[in-house]
Amino acid sequence: MFTACMNPKSGSFIVDLRLTRHFTTVSCLTAEKEILKTIYYQILENHTKTFEKNLSDLTPKIINATMTVFLGIANSAQFMPTARKFHYQFNLRDFAKIIQNVMLA
Repeated sequence: MFTACMNPKSGSFIVDLRLTRHFTTVSCLTAEKEILKTIYYQILENHTKTFEKNLSDLTPKIINATMTVFLGIANSAQFMPTARKFHYQFNLRDFAKIIQNVMLA
């Protein structure tokens, strides 16, 4: 909370070590393609197993298309968050929402 509210344009850019020892930095990377494919393929395949054969055969194509678009946007320099465009935050929640809405359709 303290470092999130600091003004980056004025004041000191150094945070005292006595303060930072109470905080932990946690970083998570975007999951690998194979992990995304495995997780969401199983979810969507299980959902479409009662559908007609031609609809259930579309599961790998839907997952691959969604993964290609998601990773293209999430790893694009054009869509990196900046001070002006801080709302450009793409994560697995967006991927999950796409698969969830496909299942609702």
